[in-house]
Amino acid sequence: MKDKLIPLEMIKDDHEFWRGTRFRHYGVGLNVESKEDDFYEYMLAEIPGERDFMLLTCVEGYKSGCALSLVKILDDKSKIVVTGKAIKYSMGTKNTYLKTEQL
Repeated sequence: MKDKLIPLEMIKDDHEFWRGTRFRHYGVGLNVESKEDDFYEYMLAEIPGERDFMLLTCVEGYKSGCALSLVKILDDKSKIVVTGKAIKYSMGTKNTYLKTEQL
């Protein structure tokens, strides 16, 4: 499988993301030889008992395990998702990508 990175600024504001969705933020200032390795990867995670927010947690990089921010869950509580607009607000769009897997 190969990873595909889609610039977050190209994602529609009403696009829905579920828990487990991963995002990459490049240009974080790591002391690495290649700029391709200068990133943190974050994943959306549910918070037990929390119905208003999901947590963006670093899952790859020096800060693994650290939380970046809370992301507001869609007001429609019939599904636990966050929107592209909420992710953009929480992460910013500069050097930030949605990570998807391709076969």
